[in-house]
Amino acid sequence: MSSRKLFLVSILRNPNPALDLSPEVAASLFRILAARSPSFPAVRASHALLTVSGAVLFDKKFNRRLAALYSRLSPDDAVLLHCQLRSPDPIVSSFVIKSLVGRRRDPSDVVAFFCRHVHPVGCRPSRCTFPLLITAAKFSESIHQGEILHCLALKLGFLGHLPVPNSLIHMYASCDGLDLARQLFEEMPKKDRVSYNSLLDGYVKSCDFDEAERLLRINPDRDVISWSTLFNGFVRNRMFHRGISFFQQMQELGVEPDDCSVVSLLVVYSNYELAQHGKSVHGLLLRRWLWIPLHASNALVNFYCKCGLLDAAAKVFERTMKKDLISWNTLISGLGSNGRGEEALGFFKRMLQEGTKPNDITFIGILVACAHSGLVEEALHHFKMMSSEFGMKPTFAHYWCLVDLYARLESPCDALKVIQEMPLDNQSAIWGAVICLAKVRGDISVGERLGKHLTELEPDNSRRYLPLLNIYTAAARWDKYKELMELMKARGLKKLPDCSLIDLNLVVHKFLVGDKSQPEIEKIYGVLENISDQLKLQPPKANDAMVDAT
Repeated sequence: MSSRKLFLVSILRNPNPALDLSPEVAASLFRILAARSPSFPAVRASHALLTVSGAVLFDKKFNRRLAALYSRLSPDDAVLLHCQLRSPDPIVSSFVIKSLVGRRRDPSDVVAFFCRHVHPVGCRPSRCTFPLLITAAKFSESIHQGEILHCLALKLGFLGHLPVPNSLIHMYASCDGLDLARQLFEEMPKKDRVSYNSLLDGYVKSCDFDEAERLLRINPDRDVISWSTLFNGFVRNRMFHRGISFFQQMQELGVEPDDCSVVSLLVVYSNYELAQHGKSVHGLLLRRWLWIPLHASNALVNFYCKCGLLDAAAKVFERTMKKDLISWNTLISGLGSNGRGEEALGFFKRMLQEGTKPNDITFIGILVACAHSGLVEEALHHFKMMSSEFGMKPTFAHYWCLVDLYARLESPCDALKVIQEMPLDNQSAIWGAVICLAKVRGDISVGERLGKHLTELEPDNSRRYLPLLNIYTAAARWDKYKELMELMKARGLKKLPDCSLIDLNLVVHKFLVGDKSQPEIEKIYGVLENISDQLKLQPPKANDAMVDAT
């Protein structure tokens, strides 16, 4: 290192306020600091020296270099620097805005900084910086701020720069301004795939799937993001039937699903327990990656557990490189709900040994495992462990698991004791479980008394009448059944219709009582009538009698 550079570094390390630095020396000092990637204290020390020399107030290159460093090290100091400058230029403003947005500061702070310190002094923002401001307005969920920026973009002539109107569309769609987003989209003389995808995402978030599909069809530049956005929207809203049909269209057109769509597809297949289809997705993941990503691995474990393929689930879990809490929770819940409670408890113990801290979802999985395997002592032990070792307060779901445990063991007294200990006001669902328990035990009088109490708790909820209806059905008390149905009718309530789901060649058909919307309903009724005629020819058997319990 030259003697000049050593001299400058010594000044930095031992600053002397009485030392009179020339602007040239100070500038050289600052260039050395910038080249050496200095720490925050070093930048502040150099800033002080530069301020004494006067270089920081008048040299634009200086100010930009300093703003670049502060924006990386301390956004607050970047804002202070901007406020101290007599005439900040757009590049300094851009550094500050990028810093505030990149550090995920309060979005309203970003817009406020622009409105107070940039726009009033006549500093024109660059068209590349403007989308960052719009993004901040989107995160603040303030459509008013977005409209102000929209007007400013129009005034500055930025709407011809596609990232700006695209950001505005995304902002409006995220702030419940879908009509404004649509209007801006239609007024754009030129659109790209981001324009279409931004509006499509808005339609999906507002659950307007018909408009979303229409937009997808007319998109001349649709890509895998376009298809995946709509498919993932179907799955998030549990529109699995429509999602499967849409995914078939993707396959027919040769659209390769992205990672998020693959995970969504596993959610659909696990919901319908379509094991073979899920295995094909597993094969796709293995062909794509040597090691399956964590989010996809967790989805696979969940899928195999839902399909009852627990050994396959455990194998995927063991092959996961870096397991997170979701990985453990998924496997523990899957094993427990399938009656392998001892294994679930073993994995829980191993999870603690490996240093992963459980959450409330973990203990729900443990209690479910104990309930399905009849492990009373273990359930009570882990229920107490929540508060004693981890400081968690049991929720409604945890009490529900204990009631379910006693219900499975046909012990209504213990179940009622749990309910009485609950520090919760709304216990309707718990009462419903105990009523079902009374029905199983054949204690009709207790079930009827509890059922009436349940209907009094929520008289306008038709679901709360079902346990009592089932009690009367099991006891063949048709007079009471009719009386309760008339009471529901007088209160304007209807018994919820049951439905059946049938999977045929990867297409799931839904049938409701009295539903005639199926395209081949006439053929279906014809087959049913034929079956009915055949049954009439067979002599009835006493053990074939069935009663509609609902």
